[in-house]
Amino acid sequence: MAYPSADQADDAAAMMPPLSRERLLAFAFAPADLLVALAPDLTIAWAAGAFPARFGAPAEAMLGRPVACLIAPGDHPVLETSLRAAAFAGRVPPVAVRLADPAATPFALSALALPGPEPALCVSLGPLPAAAPAAPASPEEDPAFRHAVEARLRAGAPAVLNLLDIPLDIPVAPAAAEAVLGRLPGALAVGRIAPGRYGVLGEAGQDLARLVAAVETLVSAAGGDAARVRGAALPLEAGTLSPGQAVRALRLALGRFAAGDQAVLGHASVGAGLAGLVAEAGAEAQAIRRVIAERRFRLAFQPVVALEDRAIHHYEALLRPDPAAAGPRTTQEFVTIAEAMGLSEELDIAVIAEVLARLADAPEAALAANISGLSLQSAGFRGRLLEMLRPHGGGALLIEFTETAEIEDVPAAAETLRQLRAAGVPVCLDDFGAGGAAFRYLREFRADYVKIDGGFVQRATRTGRDRAILAAMIEAARRVGASIIAEMVETEEQEGLMRTLGVPYGQGWRFGRPGALPRA
Repeated sequence: MAYPSADQADDAAAMMPPLSRERLLAFAFAPADLLVALAPDLTIAWAAGAFPARFGAPAEAMLGRPVACLIAPGDHPVLETSLRAAAFAGRVPPVAVRLADPAATPFALSALALPGPEPALCVSLGPLPAAAPAAPASPEEDPAFRHAVEARLRAGAPAVLNLLDIPLDIPVAPAAAEAVLGRLPGALAVGRIAPGRYGVLGEAGQDLARLVAAVETLVSAAGGDAARVRGAALPLEAGTLSPGQAVRALRLALGRFAAGDQAVLGHASVGAGLAGLVAEAGAEAQAIRRVIAERRFRLAFQPVVALEDRAIHHYEALLRPDPAAAGPRTTQEFVTIAEAMGLSEELDIAVIAEVLARLADAPEAALAANISGLSLQSAGFRGRLLEMLRPHGGGALLIEFTETAEIEDVPAAAETLRQLRAAGVPVCLDDFGAGGAAFRYLREFRADYVKIDGGFVQRATRTGRDRAILAAMIEAARRVGASIIAEMVETEEQEGLMRTLGVPYGQGWRFGRPGALPRA
């Protein structure tokens, strides 16, 4: 890490703005070694504390640098999520991160947002409580890593996504693999995509061979066969793709890699990149068109219950493509390909038509149907949807729009949601937290319900860091007046935590698996 010279540091110190009494009070009771206040671009505008001991440089040397320079690359996604939550909800409870010092010291990060013209975000970093784990392992399918990769792709900044596969029968500790990969030159973020499968977001030109060699060393130390480690580099270049197409191609690659599709490694290594993935998916579009046109799918219904008394609030209709027509792909992969190929509107109309038909047969059961964020911003889709809903009125139907499909035309999407609510159809922001624009959508769109992504619910009972992030998300949803639904509630412990956090509704195997719609 390069720091300014002594003279430059003195100049920076002279320019460091004094903080007001309110800002100083925000720090007064912080049990922290490091204190920083951030400018709107998340660079350090004010700093104090044990920077010489931790980083070998005075606090003044940090001025103007991104706050991310203080945090280990593998924990940058956690930092980004925490700062977004603090900016929206006003504060975020302590979360565990590792410093970017030589020892990757585990610290607790807290953030507080204050109004006024001064730096708005105040961040404190201090030692973890003695009982806390030294470096909590990243859980599988943590959306924070995908957020970081997608943000880099949308920004058009040169980068590469390195994918590494370690066979599951080799006993390599996930925390050790992530720590080693995060410290290698060029690593911007590290994430465990699935058991034994890791992603490294790196600067353009990052040496894949060096990453593979580092993992092979770990494997050999664990007594495994290093020759079985596989890796591939996927350049993050949109090329002729639109930003939305590029992001959907990226999600398709990550989904297939997480599912164990080894062909992704071979595809990425030949340099075809994201455009190649889209071209490959194009060959599958005809099969998906047939599934939609011929209604070769079924709907499974999962209950959403009030946590207070387990009473059914409504059922969510879940798409299940016919594998004989759609092929052996998961529902998520089917939907991702449909979105990439411009078929999301046709798919959503077909699903909503089926849901409305079920409502006509069982009007006593409220049902939720999902639509893509891509459909939401289409004026043509809006007109077709409202025309379909006109004979049915509102009340028994709820529309969920997913946060994972990026919305580029925010005013158009907001108008669709406004007209739905005006027609008496409540709307729900689905998978809150799974995409990179969670808090922006919460601010831009009026939603009656917010459904917390199940990954956050599952992880919240494992570490204090994930519980703190979940609590911040719940508080943010509560502030905009939305009712909150927690999905993927599977255990008594998870149900109890959701009650403790004040979540009114739950969905998951704890309350019922997807199946046929019960008849009165």
